[in-house]
Amino acid sequence: MWCGIFMSDPPTISYGCEPHPNTAQRIPFKEKHVDVDRVIENLGQSTIREQTFHETYYSQMLTTPSHKEGTLVFYPPARLEKHVRVPVEESFIINENSLLYENPSREISQTFSLQEYPSLATLIEGLRSLFNGDQETLRLFFHVSMTGTPETWELTLSPITQSDEDGVECIRLTGDQARIRTISIHETNGDRSELQLDPQVP
Repeated sequence: MWCGIFMSDPPTISYGCEPHPNTAQRIPFKEKHVDVDRVIENLGQSTIREQTFHETYYSQMLTTPSHKEGTLVFYPPARLEKHVRVPVEESFIINENSLLYENPSREISQTFSLQEYPSLATLIEGLRSLFNGDQETLRLFFHVSMTGTPETWELTLSPITQSDEDGVECIRLTGDQARIRTISIHETNGDRSELQLDPQVP
């Protein structure tokens, strides 16, 4: 459930951690002399990232998917913020190794250490590494694979270390050029979060 807080299209068939068939059938990167390292490097070219999102969370504990809308903001190199506006106002602010959760309507403001939640820490390191274009750190935590073309690509991150507890099975991102369009997080317990990012706010 922790993984759902940070992470796509309207509800559709889930392909788990396998490459999406429509993307996998496109021209391999090597035929256009573009590799995964170049794409990751391009993703790190932006400074502050601010994008609105639409998120759908599927869980075996829910009878229907839950939906959220808000803004995702990244301040290099280590501050990541998720501000939910719909259906209720709440914020998740991660700076270095701490997570601040705020929910004004319930008068909650609480700080957690990411060290207490290894799976969440791994997820955050993956996102920060991508936004920073940090290939070395990314590969310390994930097996990285990619399909598609430079114009339309799909990147799959599988954690190198898996725990027996509920955690991240894989993170699948789609995008074009240096833009991330969707982030799908698949958890080992079968739950998943699908987040669609709108174009970056100017």
